[in-house]
Parts: sequence; structure tokens; C-alpha cells
Amino acid sequence: MVVGTVETGASSHAGGRRTSRARAIARRCFGKLNLPVVLVLGVYAYCYETTKAFAFQTGFHGRVSELVFGLTSALGVVMYACTVFRDPGRVPGDYSPCVETGGDGLVEAKRKGGGHRFCQKCERHKPPRTHHCRVCKRCVLRMDHHCVWVNNCIGHFNYKSFFLFLFYATVSLAQAVYYLGTFARDEIFSAHGHQLDDGKTVGLVVGCLVVTTALALAIGGLFAWHVRLVINNKTTIEHYEGVRSKFNNIPTVVEHPYSLGLLANLREILGRNVLLWLWPGCKISGDGTRFANIMEMSRQRWENTVRRKEGELTVI
Repeated sequence: MVVGTVETGASSHAGGRRTSRARAIARRCFGKLNLPVVLVLGVYAYCYETTKAFAFQTGFHGRVSELVFGLTSALGVVMYACTVFRDPGRVPGDYSPCVETGGDGLVEAKRKGGGHRFCQKCERHKPPRTHHCRVCKRCVLRMDHHCVWVNNCIGHFNYKSFFLFLFYATVSLAQAVYYLGTFARDEIFSAHGHQLDDGKTVGLVVGCLVVTTALALAIGGLFAWHVRLVINNKTTIEHYEGVRSKFNNIPTVVEHPYSLGLLANLREILGRNVLLWLWPGCKISGDGTRFANIMEMSRQRWENTVRRKEGELTVI
């Protein structure tokens, strides 16, 4: 009887832990759904459903086009959700700049100078490329920027998902612009178009076309900007702030110590397998506290490292 009571109590305790964990996850998920996030999802759904209703359900475009449009739109939503809900990267509790640099490596410094970077607010050392976010109130590994439209920072563990979201959103919105534009030209504005005589329907299609075109241009421009950052292995903060470096206490300024060359930079962000570059994923290679840089090695070793990383690219 006592054993049964103990087992029942243990089972109840485990069930309580699972319930508490589920509630914590639910609170975190709903906490991320602020007005900008809901607005992005709503506008994206509006563009998708309007395009599908008029450009596809009326038989104006083929089945294959509809499947491709649905796939790119779905991948855009999945990558957006990963960007919103994935933690961008926290500084490990056991991080130490001495361990990170081995005593003779790269030490980043702000424009004001100084030695190892230390966050006064978090009261801990910051790894290279890490910055404190005033909105999230903590340091973020390889922080790119804080984005109000995803209610999250863009950092080491969700940068790839953000990059792929921009790609798939640009592709799907461009498809929507093409399908809606072709439909409007042939079925609304053409002298031979007689399917749509309702002014409200015409306004809905034209209005969606205007919104979709504006979004395609805006997100496409942002995607082009991040393509430039990726091929140079930079973050937005590094581009505007610059990276000042010190090596063996000798002040040395380099243009960007983390750039490994075009192919190696793409490999660092998108992965080794070229065929999987556009496959859904979230994080960048590595743990976010250490990055290959030209200041830690001789020129010959640097060139060997670049060749090795480029040689790791594969299509298998």
C-alpha cells in the first residue's frame, strides 16, 4: 500500500513537471506573438489567399505553378516561425576570453579601445561578434540586429532561418506579383476580359497587387543587402560599426578579420553541402563563441584554412 502511494506520488510529480513545461512553452510562444508579428503573418496570408483565389482557383494558371507557389510560401512561413521562436544565442555560462583566445588570438575592441570586451549590464565577458541588445536585455552571440518584425534578435542560432525567410518570401511574393499582374492585365484591364465585372472584386485584386509589389520590393531589397553581408561574412552591426582588433597588444586595424573569401564565407553561413544551402535550417556552423580570423594565424596558415573550408564544399 505504501509502495503504491509512493509510485502514485512520483507519477503525479512527473506529470506536474510536464504540465509546467508545456505551460512555459505555451507562454513563450504566445508571448512572441505581438502586433508586428501578427501583422506580418496577416499580410502574408492576405497576399497568399488573394493570389490563390483569383489567379489559381479561376483556372488562370496551371497546377504546377500553384504547387510551386504554395511550397515557397510555406517555406517562407516555416523560416519566419523559426526566426521568431528560435533563441538567437546566449553567452555560455563558462565562457572565458582566456580560453577563447588561447592568450594570443583576436581581441575585439570598441571604437573607444580597451582590452577584452566586457558587458557592464550582463557583468560578463563578451565573445567576439557578440553585442548587448537593449530590447532583449542580454548579450546575443554574433548579433546582426534586433528586428521588431520578428520580435527577436537575429543572431548566431537563427540567422540562417532569417536569411532563408527573406529568400523564400522574396520568391513567393515575386510569384504573386507575376500571377496577380498577369490576371489583372488579361481579366480586368483587357478589352476581352469579361470574368470580373464587380468593382469590389477588381479593387481587391488591384489592392493586393499593390501591396504585394511593395512587399516584394522591400523584402527583396533587404535580401539583397544580406546577400552582400553573407558573401563578406559580416553582420549588420559590423558593417556600420566596423571591427577594431588588437593582436598581441599591438593596435592593428583590418578591414574585416572574419572574411575567408567568397566560397568559404558562403560555406560558413549556409553549410558545407551546396545542395542543402536552401534547405530549411536555423543556425550557423559552430557554437557562436569562436570564429576563424586572419589575426590568429600566419598568412600561410590562413590560406590553408581558406582552401580547406572551400574544399569542404560538397554537392553529395
